[in-house]
Amino acid sequence: MSRHLDDGPPPATTPHHRVGGYHEFAPPPDLADAVEALWTHEAAGAQVAVHRVVPDAAVSLCFMGPRAADGAPGAARLRVIGPVTAPQLFAPPIGHRMEALRVKLEWCRPLLGVAPWEHANTEPLYVDVRPDLAAPLEARLMTSRAPADALRLMVAFVRGRLARNDMACGLLRASMESLRRGAGAPRVGELARRSGVSERHLRRLMVNETGIAPRHFARIQRFHALLRASDLAPRPSWAALAADYGYADQSHLIRDVRHLAGVSPARLHAERIAE
Repeated sequence: MSRHLDDGPPPATTPHHRVGGYHEFAPPPDLADAVEALWTHEAAGAQVAVHRVVPDAAVSLCFMGPRAADGAPGAARLRVIGPVTAPQLFAPPIGHRMEALRVKLEWCRPLLGVAPWEHANTEPLYVDVRPDLAAPLEARLMTSRAPADALRLMVAFVRGRLARNDMACGLLRASMESLRRGAGAPRVGELARRSGVSERHLRRLMVNETGIAPRHFARIQRFHALLRASDLAPRPSWAALAADYGYADQSHLIRDVRHLAGVSPARLHAERIAE
């Protein structure tokens, strides 16, 4: 491995979550406060696979596009994948590859120099948004061949940005981490009281900095926790999962999943298993 691709500890090599061509890895420990995950996606096989993209309250810095047989990037470019607010279908052509870091919303401005709400449901070229930051990184990514090489370069970039920039607001960081960790029903009022602020103040802080209100953010976090749990079960017990993740009952879970994903929990689970 050439030295410029080996900047700091390597990313994890064993995925902690998989759905079809999507592999998700834990971030390096020193980046865990700011980065949710590293992830890759490869469209391999003999036919195009359709993946349902569901709402996601994070921003990904993603090197994506078709690759040559030897892994050369070719037409791949570095893009910002903004927060997803509505379900959509994604059908990348065979040979399309993605390597990405999923950055927590409250860290997007310090690390990526972008306001997350400005890029919701879009995938702009990073060089069009922040040419000063994107151009040097993209030039290095064009020398990569394997997914691990691209991830290592992006990890080094974020590590450098973290060392040179102020951290996200302490109250915002603590509040959003609490909402991420909460597996049950979102209790934003209780969180605000524990933080010593009004619920209105907490909502204004989150919306101004990230573009999403606390209750909706908590709802999406619970939805993703539910997805991870159901992905592990060949035949999920939706009633048991509703109780585990703070839904009032199974009907509440079904309504929430239909609203966020556009299909029933059973249909969504079947699609993900088929991948």
